[in-house]
Amino acid sequence: MSLTDTWTGSEADAARVSAVLDGFEGADPMESLVPALHRIQEHYRYVPEGAARIISDRWHIPMTDIFAVVTFYSDFRTEPAGRNMLWVCEGAACYFMGGPELGRAAREHLEIGYGETTPDGEWTLKRADFCFGACHLAPLVELNHEIHGPLTEDELRSLVDNPPQHQEGSEG
Repeated sequence: MSLTDTWTGSEADAARVSAVLDGFEGADPMESLVPALHRIQEHYRYVPEGAARIISDRWHIPMTDIFAVVTFYSDFRTEPAGRNMLWVCEGAACYFMGGPELGRAAREHLEIGYGETTPDGEWTLKRADFCFGACHLAPLVELNHEIHGPLTEDELRSLVDNPPQHQEGSEG
């Protein structure tokens, strides 16, 4: 599976989504929805509407219910994200320990704002105003589901310049 694949609506895309759904054969569709959406997003870096339509048709789940799940959970996306997902924590502890400064450094270094993806598709930057539950590491960032902290602005720039290698399918 390549993280650079994009949804085209082709027969190959339909077959890929069907293969994911086949892996849940016999299971309750509503209980299988979240893990199936994760597997689809691992491939495309978001949940394409066409993939949701295949799920809806096959599992008889209304599109509104599928997108209610996709838009409820912060791990799901409706637009392609970068290969690297960087969340800068600005929850209470991180905020007071330098989270806003880390955010400014990240925005300047990546040359994008929060909620944006670099033109090359490598990075998506997000602001987390919720707690990661690792306040003892404040200020921190989450890079591809791994917590890094406490960080200085220079350490953040170094992390962005030399991100740890993550395995395919490990991003959410």
